[in-house]
Amino acid sequence: MSVALLFPNNIYTSPYLRYYTQILEKSNVSYDIITWNRSGVTEENCISFNQNENRKTIYSRFSGFFKYRDFVIKKTTEKEYDKIIVFSCQLGILLSSFLNKKYKNQYLVDIRDYSKIIPFFKTRFKKLLLGANTICISSNGFKKWLPKEKKYTISHNIDINLIEKRLKNQETNRVFFKSDTISIATIGQIKDYNSDKTFVTQLMNNDPFYMNFIGFGPTLESLKKFSTENSISNIGFHGSYKKEEEESLLKNVDFINILISDNKFNNGVTSNRLYLSALLNIPCIVNNQTIEQKKIIQKYKFGIVVDKYEELPNKLIEYKENFTKIDFVNGCNLFLNKVAEDYQQFQNKIQFFLTEK
Repeated sequence: MSVALLFPNNIYTSPYLRYYTQILEKSNVSYDIITWNRSGVTEENCISFNQNENRKTIYSRFSGFFKYRDFVIKKTTEKEYDKIIVFSCQLGILLSSFLNKKYKNQYLVDIRDYSKIIPFFKTRFKKLLLGANTICISSNGFKKWLPKEKKYTISHNIDINLIEKRLKNQETNRVFFKSDTISIATIGQIKDYNSDKTFVTQLMNNDPFYMNFIGFGPTLESLKKFSTENSISNIGFHGSYKKEEEESLLKNVDFINILISDNKFNNGVTSNRLYLSALLNIPCIVNNQTIEQKKIIQKYKFGIVVDKYEELPNKLIEYKENFTKIDFVNGCNLFLNKVAEDYQQFQNKIQFFLTEK
């Protein structure tokens, strides 16, 4: 048995690749990871298509994908793998005909977000999914725009080892709201300027609140510029960090900001920050319009749902004043237990995919 994992980026950009390789290794299955080395860095234990990403024009973006597709077809044809795991809608669409011709019912599609190219390739996309043996999605919210004919398996955006470690010790020593100032962190990739700017505007130069942006991304400099131009005194920017630093960086944070722009690409997502909120016992803030995240927070009650950004100051203060530690921690644990149950089903599904003829 040999499996090819097709990932159109560098390995370091994708923690969820490990969710699959851990199961493959546990099952003693041989595998290759065929990547697109977009960053020009050397990564071990993978077969790399080496071409730096060029995003200057639409043509250059598509050109890179087509070249990577041809590279994938060449490599998978040379080795004749038994099973294929393909990551991202974009790559799956480009490989749709090849996969259905050579690997029909022998490939798995992993979907982590909505792709803007789906409306332009509806037939190819549907053909890709209908020919797949297994489809894994990171959020139940995606079912809104996926074909109804197929069944989907949830693959959460969190390492199961972190969940299991946390559930072994469900008590928390965390001290909640220990300062008069309410600290809110936006951690991870800084890429949603419209939402972040609106969030900052509602709390800027308002003494009870302090906003910290921890991470790096394409809109970070624009946000810094907005902050400088408006002489915002209650904001900070930490910059890049290592994954293992997350817990210490969030030690004194009261809320994690998960507010995102209201559009069809974000509607069904389940953010990495949501898992971080439950894992580290830090209340989070989500939009009413992000349906899946709203459902989770309303059910497990470990955060605030905001209908309009203008509500933020009052809702944050109200949540702090009415906070009950035991109810909050219980909600986090119930959510993490559900994630652990889903992971067991995910693992069983992958193992069945590997053994099914």
